[in-house]
Parts: sequence; structure tokens; C-alpha cells
Amino acid sequence: MEHEEIQSPNTNLQKPRRERGEGRLWRIGKTWWIQYYVHGRQVRESSRSRVETVAKRFLKRRLGEVNAGLITPASIHKLRYENMRAAFLGDYRTNNRKSLYKNRAGEEQVCGIKHLDSAFKGYRAIDIPGDPIRDFISKRQAEGAPNSTINRSLAALRRMYFLAKKDGKLRDVPHIPMLKEPPARKGFLEHGDFQKLRQALPEHIRPLLTLGFYTGMRLGELKKLRWSNVNLFDGQIRLDPGTTKNDEARLIPLMGELPDMLTILRHQNPQGELVFTRSGKPISSFRKAWSRACIEVGLARLRCRICDSELDKKRYCATCTTKVPIGRALYEGLIFHDLRRTGVRNLVRAGVPERVAQAISGHKTRAVFERYNIVSERDLRDAGRKLEAYLVDNGVTSGQVQEQRTTERKLTN
Repeated sequence: MEHEEIQSPNTNLQKPRRERGEGRLWRIGKTWWIQYYVHGRQVRESSRSRVETVAKRFLKRRLGEVNAGLITPASIHKLRYENMRAAFLGDYRTNNRKSLYKNRAGEEQVCGIKHLDSAFKGYRAIDIPGDPIRDFISKRQAEGAPNSTINRSLAALRRMYFLAKKDGKLRDVPHIPMLKEPPARKGFLEHGDFQKLRQALPEHIRPLLTLGFYTGMRLGELKKLRWSNVNLFDGQIRLDPGTTKNDEARLIPLMGELPDMLTILRHQNPQGELVFTRSGKPISSFRKAWSRACIEVGLARLRCRICDSELDKKRYCATCTTKVPIGRALYEGLIFHDLRRTGVRNLVRAGVPERVAQAISGHKTRAVFERYNIVSERDLRDAGRKLEAYLVDNGVTSGQVQEQRTTERKLTN
């Protein structure tokens, strides 16, 4: 900072100004004071000396300690988890993040921070890294939370620290370990299983399943779909900007049984705004009905979190010899988001150019689209049949192909 101009008692000459970052000296009474900055925050301190050269040496030592990271602002020790949490939610609010929501009590929440609240409430920011984080991970794993769920909480905590550093409240972002997650889901819904599941679901959920299966639309997009976005004459759905996950508009063609299904729904609810309703009200969560139907048709199962045994339809565990509560029953099987993966794969199978399929599905990047366009066993079998047909057409007999396959299996085993 610029040095304050000090008039010498014996001369009219002014002392030269200090360069930026060299701090500042001034005198209060007969004592010299120094001023410097720590991460953008001003610090003033008495040199406890009446001699200017002594004060200069003291200032120089303090500046060296700041550059070496030996001095931190006092505000760092006062920063608590609640302060970082408030800044984190404020950032989500300012940027209008769709993952910010209000719980039943009207409090703002983001996925993953509820468990952080119970673990780190009242903690100082500098006390959280290390053992408290490891204890948090161990506790969540003991509760049966998967690594992917725990990572969402850890990512939120890390974001809090990044914002605190950006605001000048912290010097560094501490290391927050992330757990290894399982590979991306590979669940698909074949057409035969789709028909069985549709019959097992309650009537008001069947149209949601149908449109999700054929188009791969997100569940949030389906629940908020309005009749103003549906054009039955042109056979298409137009999602407005801001209503999709990436806030971009999207055009989705209606195929197969979809136009007839939507026409029937419109006749049933001619004055409604939303396409999918139940008794005229928006459809909320239907997780229980979905789980029950998937288990009934063999697309899912329930396991006991304690002994890892499979439960029957009444949640009875043969190993524990008791009926397992909902909180101890682990659902494994088809989820609604698997319909999105199914829709992407069906588009590619139908010969739709991948660029067009990506535009219909609403995937913003190619990398994410490829994660959803996962090759299934059926695709591999089809590829094998095509290769065999190609070899036969080019002079290789079917017997030679079979002999080659047998040799390959022997070498593999």
C-alpha cells in the first residue's frame, strides 16, 4: 500500500511513496504503527516503538510472514459451518439452480446438505477437515448410504469451502476425499417388460410411463408438461427454454401410440393445464407404487440391509426371521430414469443419427450422451449375427465361423 506522506521536522522534502504491497507506516502520538493486508483484509498493528527504523523492520517481518502463510486473518478462526452453508445456499439462489428446493417446513435445501447439517452444525470451518470428515463418511456408510450419495454431500461441502476462499474468508481449500462410485447404471426396459409394467402400475401413472418409454424425457419434465407445449396436429412436444435441465428449448416428436394416448387424456381433462394429473391435481411422488409394480413383474427386488438377504413381497427376511421395516429394505432394480437410457438406445437402434438423437434427448454434451447410449447384450448379439453374415457373403462358410468360435472359447478357458 502507499506510504503516508510524512513531513520531516528538519526539511521540506517529502518521503517517497511505498510500492503497492509494501504496507504502510504512520505515527500515532510518538508510537509508530504498521498496516498490511492478509488475503485482502486490512490488518493494523502497533510496532510498540518510537523509532521509525524499528517499525520498518517489524513491518518487513510481518510481510514475510504473510507471504509464507504464517499469518491468517482472525476471521478464519471465527468462520463456522453455518456461515459457509448460508453462502452456499445464497449462491444457488442467485444463480437460480434447479436443485435448490424447499422442504415441508419451508426451509431451503440442496441434495446432500441435510446430513452435513446434522454432522457439522456448530463446527468451525478449520476444524472440519480430517477426522470429522472421515467420521462422517464412516457413519453414513454404516447407515447403508451408497458411495454416490455420500459423494453428493462431500461435493456440497467442498463447494462451500471454494466459495469461502473466493470471498476471502479462507486461505486454502482443504482436501476433501471423494469415494469411488460404481459404474454408470445399465438398466433398460424391453418392450415386453414395458407392457407388463404398465399393466401393474396404477392407472394415473401409466401415461407417464408410456411417454417416458417412447421419448426418454426426464421425470421432472413429464410432471411439469403443459398442454400448451403439446401440438397434436403437428405430432410434437416443444419444451420451452428454462423448463429443461439445461434451460434450452427442445423439440420431441410423437410416435407410435403417443398421439392417441394424449388425445384421450385431453378429452378426459379438457380444462386442465398440466398433461398428467390425478383427480385434477399434479402428480407428486409415486415411488411406492413404482417399487411395488416393478417387484411384482420381476424387474426389481428388495434386500435386507443387515444380512443382505432377498425379501419376499411382504418384506419378510428369512435370515432375520422378521418383517423388515421400510428403512432397512434396500430396493434394487428398475428406476424411472432407466426409461431415459432406454429412449436414447431405441433412437440409435432405429437408425436415427446420433446428433439428432442427442438433440431429442436433451443431452448437452457428447460425453454424457455416450453414457446413456450403453451397448446391451442384445446389441452385441446383433453385431455378431451381422459379422457372421458378412463373413459368409465374403466366402467364409458358416461351419468355418462356428469352428473359429469354438477355438476362441477353448483359448479363453
